[in-house]
Amino acid sequence: MGGGLSWESLFVFTKYFGAAALLIVLSIYGAVGLKILLTNIERRAKTNGDLVRIEDIENKNSESISYLFTYIIPFVFQDLSSMINVFSVAVLLVVTFLIYSNSSMLLINPTISMRYSLYMIEYTDSDSEKKKKGMVISRNKFLEEDDQVKIKKIGHKLFFAVDMGGNDAS
Repeated sequence: MGGGLSWESLFVFTKYFGAAALLIVLSIYGAVGLKILLTNIERRAKTNGDLVRIEDIENKNSESISYLFTYIIPFVFQDLSSMINVFSVAVLLVVTFLIYSNSSMLLINPTISMRYSLYMIEYTDSDSEKKKKGMVISRNKFLEEDDQVKIKKIGHKLFFAVDMGGNDAS
């Protein structure tokens, strides 16, 4: 029994580690894409975002813990060498994706909350002086009432915020 690459070793790798390898590759691809997206949105918010004043704010970062334990942790203990288990996990991931992508829950995600904070805010638009509500993603971990931020719309009632005080927590 020698080492090296053969059809049999490729088959064994695919059988026992194929699903895990695919998930790792997709995770890396998603992380790089997310980094590029957030960098571009932050740049656009700084250059041509709308200036607003925060009236009321609620931090939503703690909800990412429930996401982590509800959806991610159970996958750690799955045996992905069986096609039935791979299919079960795939179905659960697709259903979870469909639910989260059609709601604001997509933002309550441990990957994003490692570097960014998620807030539900009520704000006053500096142009129209109207009070509005929305969720914002910001690099600043310490936004408070009366802070002025520039926001850039990225979805329905969803914005990226850049602190105008210059004290972004990196």
